Amino acid sequence: MGRKKDTVSSKTILMFNIFIALIQKKILRERYGKEKTDAWLKRSRGIFKSLYRKMPDIGGGENMLYKNLAMSTFLMPMAVVMKQEGLPTREIGEHIFNVAERSNELFLPLMKALSYADKSQVKKMRLAAERSLKREYPADWVFEFVEGGEKYLYGYDIKECAIHKFWRDQGLEELAPYLCLTDWAKWKAMGVSVERTQTVANGGDLCDFRYCKEKKECPSGWPPESNVEWTGKFERGR
Repeated sequence: MGRKKDTVSSKTILMFNIFIALIQKKILRERYGKEKTDAWLKRSRGIFKSLYRKMPDIGGGENMLYKNLAMSTFLMPMAVVMKQEGLPTREIGEHIFNVAERSNELFLPLMKALSYADKSQVKKMRLAAERSLKREYPADWVFEFVEGGEKYLYGYDIKECAIHKFWRDQGLEELAPYLCLTDWAKWKAMGVSVERTQTVANGGDLCDFRYCKEKKECPSGWPPESNVEWTGKFERGR
């Protein structure tokens, strides 16, 4: 059952305000000062409800990837404000990454890296992939599960990304590749070993996630050029 598009729960609004207070405010003030930061945050609060209502229906909580899409909307309002202010794409992208990295440092260490290798988690991902291929929701992810081998626990090839589609539809496609980079900050915080050589947002045919059996050092995510997947397609000629 999908989410009602005309409502934003008080819990969601509270979570967004906590997100601003704990993470965004400090990062913005360090770079742009108190006056500008407070003005931007005020605007972002007004934008959030509108954007959250526009979030497409992909099956609600029954979709295990729904939270990923919902959390991306927490990053979107400030991206809109900064774009309206005429800031360079890379500068906005760096802010997105810094905020995500700080969020991960605060919260994700509480999660177990082993959850990625847990049999129940793998089963859920396999079933989610099968469900996505039915294309019940046009705005949803579409991906195939990849069985493990000697090197990998398992993986998946994403053909269509719900976050990329949503940000593109809101006129923010040039920022989607930076959202991909935030995955590396998440994996670093959790101590998860992953390989990925391309993403749809960077112009690839797919996003090729592979979860490694052996512990290895993953890219940090920033600068973007330190990642194989990065193409800089939206920065060329700027």
